[in-house]
Amino acid sequence: MLVLLMRNSDYATLNQRCVVAVWVALVAGVGVWTTHFVAMIGYRPDAALTYDMSLTAISILVGVVLVGLPVAASLFVESEHKRVGLGVVAGLGVAAMHLTGMSALENCLAIYNPMTLLIGIAAGIAGFVLAMLQEGDDMRSQLRKGLGMVAGVCALHFIAMGSVSIDLLEGIAYGIGGKFMSTLVASVSLGVFAVTVIGTMGYRRSLAMRRAGYWGESEFDRL
Repeated sequence: MLVLLMRNSDYATLNQRCVVAVWVALVAGVGVWTTHFVAMIGYRPDAALTYDMSLTAISILVGVVLVGLPVAASLFVESEHKRVGLGVVAGLGVAAMHLTGMSALENCLAIYNPMTLLIGIAAGIAGFVLAMLQEGDDMRSQLRKGLGMVAGVCALHFIAMGSVSIDLLEGIAYGIGGKFMSTLVASVSLGVFAVTVIGTMGYRRSLAMRRAGYWGESEFDRL
């Protein structure tokens, strides 16, 4: 869905591209966030993990700002060097979101292996740099772009999780439990997905009507 959104920008006016960029930032940020917490919900099925609500909310913002915005900015950038820079920022953003999400765990002591963690961050950066360097709207380029971002997120998350040991501590937990977190993650991701699908389908229909001659430039530009 993210790749399809980015592909739509190739046919958009400047104003429309700005609107697309907003949705790209949201979808990318929320997508990274949901991937992290879906994995976390199943990480320790033997323990009733709880999450600090404030840090959980902050982790969404970190995902949108540090991952979504660099990905969205790539819609306006043609320079290869700048695209590499955006890929690096997005990869570091995934790492920041991951660590913020991990810090939301209550009554847990997380100890990281620094070298393994750095390898995971480097893998995440590499995936996003590869994705940002893909140009063109052909199927192969779009597939490589999507696979690059997915590989970056998954590699960073799972390598980083392999670098950490989590010890449960005794104490009173005031945060949200696994069931509520599951509902929250599902609701946020499905909501963003549904609105994005509806908007994308409407835009593609409008583009098809423009190409068929039913709409002129002025009608299309007002979308």
